[in-house]
Amino acid sequence: MSNKWVEVEAKTIDDAIKAGLKELELDDATEADISILREPEGGVFGVGGTKALVRISVRNGFKNRNGRNYKPRNRNERPRNRREKFESTKPRVEADPKKQLEVSISFLEGLIKSFGLEGVVEGETEDRNLLVKVTGEQTEALVGEKGTIIRSLHELTRTVIQRKTGAGTRLRLDVADYALKRKEALTIYAERLTKQILEDKQEVMLEPMNSVDRKTLHDAVSEINGIKSYSEGREPYRSVVFAPNEQEEE
Repeated sequence: MSNKWVEVEAKTIDDAIKAGLKELELDDATEADISILREPEGGVFGVGGTKALVRISVRNGFKNRNGRNYKPRNRNERPRNRREKFESTKPRVEADPKKQLEVSISFLEGLIKSFGLEGVVEGETEDRNLLVKVTGEQTEALVGEKGTIIRSLHELTRTVIQRKTGAGTRLRLDVADYALKRKEALTIYAERLTKQILEDKQEVMLEPMNSVDRKTLHDAVSEINGIKSYSEGREPYRSVVFAPNEQEEE
């Protein structure tokens, strides 16, 4: 294949990345440079939304499945994408955390009511971050398996805030204490796994996780002697690696 980069649209960022890797005949996301040009937007059920758009280029030094070497492109020759053009012309709007907090709470209260659930939405600001919490037994339905629904809810809320206030936001959303339960579960998992690593003397790469989960794992390992941790890979396929700390063993 002669192209060194592709732009792909898909329903989700993951689907777009997979399609781009397939088109470039690459086996892994670590072999590519991935730029998210547009995040997917839409209703709760994905109706009438906008597809994700990503640009994927082959990293310097990698070959595709046919063994063909790719040469790096001159960055000065890289076409200016639509997002860069938009961001360069649109004036930057200073965020008002209190206003954004009001928008997030109002939106989530309306969403919970529309689903016929009973729950309470509370929030506060901390260093310009929005900390929003949804509580109530019925709200567990908004978490989903492995947090799939809560992640979509987080992105939807963030998009609503940005559209109504004209500014980006740093939102931390917790539903039915999922964040706390997830943190506790990951900490226990890390402790059990590191015991096995100390016995086997072999490093282990975990499944790709978001930055919050990765930090939880790094924090858990920092309290355990003989184990070190680091992150590897590129978003959204960045993973935590646990490994024996050889220096401490010596």
